[in-house]
Amino acid sequence: MSSPASARPKDRITGCARIGAGLVAIGLLATFARVAQLKLAPNEHLEGRSGARRALSTEPKFRGTVFDRAGRTIAIDRPVWKLALDPRYYLEHGSRRLLAAEEGPAGEFGGIETDENLARYFGPLGLVREQDRVAKMRRLCRELATRTGLSREELEDRLGPLSWDRRYAVIKPILDDWEVDLLKQWTGERRLGLILDKTTRRVTYGPDSLEMIIGKVRANGNGGSGVEQKFDLSLKARDGSLRSKRTSRGTVISIPEGSYRPGAHGSDFHLTLDLRIQELVERRLAAQLEKYNAGGGRCVVIDPRNGDVLAMVDLLRRRSEVEEAILDDPMRRVEGSLARNRNLVDSFEPGSTFKPFVWAGAVELGVGADRPVPTDGAGRIMVNLKPVPVPGRRTSVKDAGISPYKGPLKDIETILVRSLNTGMIEMVRPLSDRETRDILLRFGFGSRTNCGLAGSAEHAGQVTAIEHWSYANTSVSVSFGHEVSVTTVQMARAFSAFCNGGLMPQLRIVRPVSGKAGEPVVDSARLMMSRAIGVDIAERTKRALGKVVTEGTLSRHARSSSYSMFGKSGTADLANPEGGYFKDRHTSNVIAGAPYDDTRIVVYCVIDDPQKSIGYYGGLVAGPVVKDLVDEILSYQGVVPDLEDPGTRRESRLVDSGRRPGPPLGGG
Repeated sequence: MSSPASARPKDRITGCARIGAGLVAIGLLATFARVAQLKLAPNEHLEGRSGARRALSTEPKFRGTVFDRAGRTIAIDRPVWKLALDPRYYLEHGSRRLLAAEEGPAGEFGGIETDENLARYFGPLGLVREQDRVAKMRRLCRELATRTGLSREELEDRLGPLSWDRRYAVIKPILDDWEVDLLKQWTGERRLGLILDKTTRRVTYGPDSLEMIIGKVRANGNGGSGVEQKFDLSLKARDGSLRSKRTSRGTVISIPEGSYRPGAHGSDFHLTLDLRIQELVERRLAAQLEKYNAGGGRCVVIDPRNGDVLAMVDLLRRRSEVEEAILDDPMRRVEGSLARNRNLVDSFEPGSTFKPFVWAGAVELGVGADRPVPTDGAGRIMVNLKPVPVPGRRTSVKDAGISPYKGPLKDIETILVRSLNTGMIEMVRPLSDRETRDILLRFGFGSRTNCGLAGSAEHAGQVTAIEHWSYANTSVSVSFGHEVSVTTVQMARAFSAFCNGGLMPQLRIVRPVSGKAGEPVVDSARLMMSRAIGVDIAERTKRALGKVVTEGTLSRHARSSSYSMFGKSGTADLANPEGGYFKDRHTSNVIAGAPYDDTRIVVYCVIDDPQKSIGYYGGLVAGPVVKDLVDEILSYQGVVPDLEDPGTRRESRLVDSGRRPGPPLGGG
């Protein structure tokens, strides 16, 4: 039996062992608790260093779709796959899995020559690490080259510079379906660091001339130009998101309350444009530019009843044998959506197509009645058909071509029908400078159309300020379309006044839609109209413009055998960028409305700098384009021809082919 003295050391040893075991147990418990805390709720400082613990998953939504007036798709988001790489994960883990799966020898990538410059820069160990990185990236490039449309050289240019600390790099932003299938089959369940992200791509349909109107969507999803930029706030989608806590392997641990934010698709837009009409205009205009070796052309088609822009085309032709006088557009050659839409931002002098506006305004102010023009004893208009010197003006005013009209005119309408510059002088002679200038302003010249495109970039044209206005150099020039600059959309809007009894519509590119399903469409087109001239004057001018087609400058080349038309041609000297005008280069243009009694469309065509030796007069060059478009567009719209023969006109009506016409305003 042991003594009490010998038992004391054993008790002390047992007590110390128990205390030590307890401390170890407490330490282990504290360690386990700390590990659990780091796993489940790491602090901010550690969370960024320990891999992805909090993950943000996005729920892509689609940008709004753009339709034409008939409901055909113009621009839409299409779901696509994007290929990306996590360079760090691939270099540390994925490359080993890729090497293990290879059947052939790995020596192809092992024999990398030592670069002395790299060795001095990285050091011996750094050089080995850099050589290892290059070899792994080359191995990946070789595999991807057989499964994507990218060559091995392209892949090495993209992946070669990627360093160990990069976590995300896009390899190919848009994958074809066959590439997605091959990549999925190749990677299988292996985690190589390759990432297939589902995203969207903006796709545009229709003729090439639509690109500058629809515009571009930037890589960040924001509209960059055109309709995409103008209505970006409504078109833009709001992606949904979900925040979650995950393990380092990506397993979801928990989803905090309130971490889900639902997304929303962008709003759809219905444009006034018609894809079919846009295509017709582009094809016909391109053919005429080729025929007359012209430097460019513009054409606008609108519905004068409500201001709907049905088509808007702008084409440029670069001619190697000609020193171009038309302002170049280099961005157009880079991408069509970045082109400058000359219908909106470039102004020009129209020539004789401007005469109807000055003539109508002068008649409304009493010229030819209370303010008589010179007449002979029989009441006929006395017009000097020879070159007329104007005091204070450097050059005389003369009529274009060889005028066959040698005697007095029976009425002032003949001045417009025969497009006499010498007659337009007499129309503005009785007017004050301010009265002549106000005519232009009433027709909207000098102000933007605000049609829904270009915004502040839209050109307002140019009307001489009243303090610089003079009869000899301004009123006389303006009367036949010089010393005033306009855009094609301004001309089309102003000409609509002769279709609507003196009222001009507000041009628009977006159609009105109902707020809710089943509600009728409320069209404010009539409320947005502004009066340029009185009803009687508008009808009188329209009759004179009808004679231009049947008897005047449009009778030979721009007279339809199916639809009655009224319009005007013009041929202006092309402005020289260095100042003044070219004497042998011109702007040829024609504007017309049809049918006469129930006008559905206004077509305005401008041909820039046609080759003079082939032809340059407006009626000859631009007239056939307008005539052909009138025939094709009205036939496409289902309008019955109102001419039984070239000399007969009757009221137009719609073909009863299952399509019913819309209301007089807004239906289109």
